[in-house]
Amino acid sequence: MPIGPVTNVSRRQVLVVVAVLAVAAGALLAPQVYSTVTDSDGTVAVVEIDGTISTPMAQDVEDQLRDARANDSVDAVVLEVESGGGLPAQSERMYAAVDRTADEMPVIAAVDTLGASGAYLAIAPADEIYVAPSAQAVGSVGVAGTAPAPSGPNEGTSGPDKSAASPSEQRERQQVLANLFIENVIEQRGDEIDLDREEIAHADAYLGTQAVDNGFADEFGFVDDAIDDAAREAGLGSYEIETHRSGTPGGLDIPLIENADGEIVVADDTEALNAGLILAVAPQVWDETVGEDVEIRSYSGDHPVDGEDTGGDDE
Repeated sequence: MPIGPVTNVSRRQVLVVVAVLAVAAGALLAPQVYSTVTDSDGTVAVVEIDGTISTPMAQDVEDQLRDARANDSVDAVVLEVESGGGLPAQSERMYAAVDRTADEMPVIAAVDTLGASGAYLAIAPADEIYVAPSAQAVGSVGVAGTAPAPSGPNEGTSGPDKSAASPSEQRERQQVLANLFIENVIEQRGDEIDLDREEIAHADAYLGTQAVDNGFADEFGFVDDAIDDAAREAGLGSYEIETHRSGTPGGLDIPLIENADGEIVVADDTEALNAGLILAVAPQVWDETVGEDVEIRSYSGDHPVDGEDTGGDDE
């Protein structure tokens, strides 16, 4: 009967239609699933260096950069910098962490307003340094000798082991740190900086336009420019951004002291603060970086300091 064959053909047609629809649905859905998986070729990690360089900040930056190196999905790092410096040893810790990271992936530093002294040392190993044209202080390769502000109990000391170093001893230690600072910067950026060692040792802080002109910075740019360029250098066609904001408190949490062994420790009381502390902070941004509890007494560069009895280079 004619009904039978018609019925059988209809069933086959239904099966064919279902199969075609299934293939079409797969073709439509598969790219969406693939896109979800492959939309990002990798990640650019943005690590913040914001405020006075202290032990908690150095630890935080070290941890973030260590995590970036250990994470296979992170292909490049951008350092978002807004710092006038801080403690020398902690600046060196960050320098070493940036250096290790730059050996494994592209690292670009972006300075908005401040990238000076210890902060500049920390970012010197980056592949490139971008600055805003209106950046206020970039460079300042030097260190400062300090003393308590001359008011209240800070004028004294709490015992013979807490007595202040002599001016000549402090200048000697200061110059040792300054020389190390200078050598590290020259090692990392000697081919870019158009100044000789003596000029670098002047420890000037430059405006953004000056920094690009003399090689302390590579080009004008902001964080977004650095992110795009770091991704391109890492070969990423598309990328995610992972931003790590510092969870550490700002400031040095003064009072601090440097004991007889040269170790920087937190004083038990303000009477213990002596004149032995050396900071990698640009004089031009001293007040906003360190505050009023500690005053600058000498500097390894040419920046004039009130009350300094001799030049920073005690040779």
